[in-house]
Amino acid sequence: MSPQQTTWLGRMLLLGVWMVSPLMAEPSLGSSDWARDRHVAARLLSEQSHVRAGDQWWVALELKHDPTWHTYWINGGDAGIPTTLQWDLPAGIEAGPIHWAPPQIVKMGQLEVYGYEGRCLLLIPFQAHASLGSKGPMTLHARAHWMMCARTCMPGKGVDLELKLGLGVTNEATTPLPWLKELRKAVSDLPRKVEADGRFHLSYDISSRLYRLRSDQGKLPSDAYFFDASGQLTSNQPQKLRRQKSGWILELPRANYASGTVEGLKGFLRVTDGTASRSVRWLELELPLPQP
Repeated sequence: MSPQQTTWLGRMLLLGVWMVSPLMAEPSLGSSDWARDRHVAARLLSEQSHVRAGDQWWVALELKHDPTWHTYWINGGDAGIPTTLQWDLPAGIEAGPIHWAPPQIVKMGQLEVYGYEGRCLLLIPFQAHASLGSKGPMTLHARAHWMMCARTCMPGKGVDLELKLGLGVTNEATTPLPWLKELRKAVSDLPRKVEADGRFHLSYDISSRLYRLRSDQGKLPSDAYFFDASGQLTSNQPQKLRRQKSGWILELPRANYASGTVEGLKGFLRVTDGTASRSVRWLELELPLPQP
């Protein structure tokens, strides 16, 4: 290569570095970088890259698990500690509690517990108040903790995540975010809250230590399972579904570690349709236990 060619190549490389480096250094609005704690990686994804005072929007904590590893739902059942988020937010920004995705039944050693494998999105509602400043971008800081388990468990060390968002409306704010469709689907997949309006009834038999969740409406589903968030049920014994004269009953074994007082239940009910479609519905229930 001649000296002239070497000089020309060097200039082109420098020009490429000059053009690319600012883009690489510019923080991405609407998503954080990935952070990993051994077998689980996490990042934050926002429904909006820019916000204004009065906006309400969703932020997702995306968790990506190594094969065979899992983290836990709000109640892990017979084992496990749920994922937590601690926020440090700019003035005028408020975060709500985690809205939990429908859980899976996963294995921790020989135990069946409630959690997430593969990828999942945990959703957090956000609101921007009138006191929100006008100069951006702003940074939302979060510290995420989780317990990760497979055959054994590892307490999480915690990871720090930073989510940068712009302020106001710009051309960039109208650019579709690559993860927006998946995030909004996760929102639409949240269990539908059902009020205690008589469609479901709860009773408890002290001799068998069984709760009975009864529905007087609808055909017998092909499958039903209640994911207990109240700490009253064991996750490591089967739940039995049986037909009754009108509707069906789901028998739920009470946990030996449950509190001494028998209480009502709250959690997610997964119902699989008895038709050929076998469609799955998720319902959020909070059922009081009638007092004798």
